[in-house]
Amino acid sequence: MSDEAEKQDSHADASHHQKDLMDLVNGNGPWQWCIFIVVLVCAMPDGSNNMSMAFIAPNVDHWCARPPETNFSVQEWKEAALPPADTQCSRYRFINISKSSEGGSSGASKETIACESWEYDDSIYSSTIVSQWNLVCDREWLISMSKSIFVAGVFLSSTLFAYLTDKFGRKPLVLVCNILAIISGISCIFSTSFLMFAIARFFVAAAVYAADQAATVLMIEIVSPKCRAPYYCGTYLTWIAGALHLPLIAWWLRDWIWIEFVLILPSVVVLATWWLLPESPRWLLIQGKTEEALKILSEAAKRNGLEISDIKLKEMVTKLKQPNDTENTGINVLDLFKSELRLRTFVLWFIWCATAFVYYGISYNTNELAGDPFLNFALSFAIEIPVTILALISIQYKGRRMSLAVSLPFAGVACLLVYPIPEGLVWMRTSVFLFGKFCISGTFCILCLFTSEIFPTHLRNIGCGLASAVARSAAFLAPFVRELGRASHPVIPQILFGILSIIGGVLALLLPETTNCSVPDTVMEASQISRKTIFKKHNEIQKNLSNGKGTDS
Repeated sequence: MSDEAEKQDSHADASHHQKDLMDLVNGNGPWQWCIFIVVLVCAMPDGSNNMSMAFIAPNVDHWCARPPETNFSVQEWKEAALPPADTQCSRYRFINISKSSEGGSSGASKETIACESWEYDDSIYSSTIVSQWNLVCDREWLISMSKSIFVAGVFLSSTLFAYLTDKFGRKPLVLVCNILAIISGISCIFSTSFLMFAIARFFVAAAVYAADQAATVLMIEIVSPKCRAPYYCGTYLTWIAGALHLPLIAWWLRDWIWIEFVLILPSVVVLATWWLLPESPRWLLIQGKTEEALKILSEAAKRNGLEISDIKLKEMVTKLKQPNDTENTGINVLDLFKSELRLRTFVLWFIWCATAFVYYGISYNTNELAGDPFLNFALSFAIEIPVTILALISIQYKGRRMSLAVSLPFAGVACLLVYPIPEGLVWMRTSVFLFGKFCISGTFCILCLFTSEIFPTHLRNIGCGLASAVARSAAFLAPFVRELGRASHPVIPQILFGILSIIGGVLALLLPETTNCSVPDTVMEASQISRKTIFKKHNEIQKNLSNGKGTDS
């Protein structure tokens, strides 16, 4: 490395490790706290809508409906009319559907016919989309299609909406997406057909994910480097809370329409408090809107109790900005594949894919829990609360890169260990599953924060969005890998999941450490920080050796 390049790297490193833009106005004060509350509310609909199908389209016991002229009770009808081999989708053909004087059925034929209509068990749920549109038997596949359509909505959000967020700003997208979420949620409630419901859910998915992503990126960009992890983990915990409160709502309401109505309410709250959100000063500066950024920074300083004149603030911002801060401000996705960014982008994509694969690999090797569906669902997400707290401690004291390089392989090892354990050792299989669940949940938490810290400001949302989109593509492929195991040997998918996760953990070591670093604003800054962080120790050793100082330090 030349002396000039060395100076550039030292200058970039000093800028990113010593002083951050938000440190000028106190990066952790009442101004940030107020915005944080709005961001938390914005994160909740994403978690709740992602998991709501578990309660609006649950497995509901069903059977062929009794003809209007029959006087059978439900139990008598099941015993007399339903064949033991298929009690949900067919019934015997009856010549005379009535009860004889002895209490039995008469005129029953053993020939079976498909159900024309159904009755549903309403002991747990009074109404679901399953009973609303008869999504059972030969129409049951529509439930899976609805889930896939929802994921497609998130995919759209991860690409198009992420691009729009980087182009037009974080604040406008939060507003537009919450309006879209409310309109789409209302459309779900008043859907007159399953197709209308599925289309509305597509836009709900796109809206809530984009709003959450835009708000989270805004939060990361307005706090000081040392506070990013706690603030981000707070939004992650709110996402979990969005899923955790679903069992209580579903248990209380037990009607899919009212559940959907409640899911709209957080978006309404965000819409009412949207004016409290500022635009990201960092994004404004990179777009050349310096005066608007200074106005927001001045307000932040006042709210945080700092006495600083507008002139002094402008001088400090100008001094802090690098000469290349106004370069590469156009939104060009191809910038993600330039120089060091290319390696970084592909490594992150691989890790996101590996994480998604391991998550589903663990899920596929876990027996479905029996018991109360509301309690089981709550417990499966409650476990992620301590995971997030442990992830926060780890990334604060051990760094993002090392935490990721450890948690992902450990999750893959857990995936590998599930299969060899005999099914009779339920406690051991459960323990391995919980350990894997701990690790992979922690990996997701670390990876989301890490990814947002690595990409430059004008590509941050699209970079995170594309990584998430690639991961969801991997999630689509995971079931087919499971089928590969069924066709060959059940252990093959587990070996594949384990190898991918270990490789992902090793590749994580190629990424720059971002703990307590200022997030990069341009491609140039991102590249310099990446090169300096990865090879810093190597360069220092070489420099010491050339100066005859040795490496004792």
